[in-house]
Amino acid sequence: LAADDQCSSEGEEGAICMLNALQLKAAKMDAENMAWLDGEGEGKGSACTTGLVGMVYSQGGQACLDACPQACAPLAAAMAAYMQHGGQPAARQEICKYQTEFSCALTASTYPKCAVLVTQAAGFGFQLPRSQSQLTSGCR
Repeated sequence: LAADDQCSSEGEEGAICMLNALQLKAAKMDAENMAWLDGEGEGKGSACTTGLVGMVYSQGGQACLDACPQACAPLAAAMAAYMQHGGQPAARQEICKYQTEFSCALTASTYPKCAVLVTQAAGFGFQLPRSQSQLTSGCR
């Protein structure tokens, strides 16, 4: 991968190369989205419409993320933790760190807009809380 940014499409070596490429891309997106958490993202596009969260935004998450833009950078951190640092337990740590930001998506008026996003995430094995009580109890 490093020599020409190309992976073989054959065999185990090709699969390992492709996994490495995905991890590198996720790490780059994670770094970009973490800049938003640190207040360094001004002028570089919205945390809701770039990186991994941008993909979610464009594939059914727009209504939810427009209603709760403060959850975008924390969602990016949770997604990156899930992909790079240990799956659901790592994602839960990020979700718990940003409970206030995620709470927006769990209000009675907002959750109907976010239910699609939560269901899509579950389809990939990424469990997001479905209620404020789930968020609170999952973070004890």
